[in-house]
Amino acid sequence: MIKTLHFIALTMTILMVGCAPESGEPIDLDAERLAILEADRAWSETPPDVEAFVSAFADGGRLLPPEAPEAHSREDIQETASGMFSLPGFSVSWSPNFAGVSQAGDLGYSIGTLEFTADDGEGNPVTRKGKYTTVWRKQEDGQWKVVSDTFNFDSPAPTSGE
Repeated sequence: MIKTLHFIALTMTILMVGCAPESGEPIDLDAERLAILEADRAWSETPPDVEAFVSAFADGGRLLPPEAPEAHSREDIQETASGMFSLPGFSVSWSPNFAGVSQAGDLGYSIGTLEFTADDGEGNPVTRKGKYTTVWRKQEDGQWKVVSDTFNFDSPAPTSGE
């Protein structure tokens, strides 16, 4: 048991040291939070341009939409976005209201609200409000890219006839 605890403590120490920033320069976490918010706001301007939307994702990024399978490759994300963006009456808008950044300054997240509209089966627009969380990773060139994006709605989908 004691050997196991020592092993766990040693492993955690190695991980913490290995994740520390390499340079001795302090990281301006407030500036990084603002950069994530700006990246998120800029990304919100991309729909319905599928290519621009997909370009915000880092290599290996994932999209986790509600009521649909996880998109875990660039091709899957492009297919999922194309399907959403081509829905009759489609529009989406989102706005971040919070961002956080890791102490190392290389990972962050944004949280915000969204509004998604598409026509129902009878051609009537249906708007759903919701929220999202996006995980961001800082790239070597200093850009923030999406590692994982997920969203859900504040209420169930309307049933036909509503």
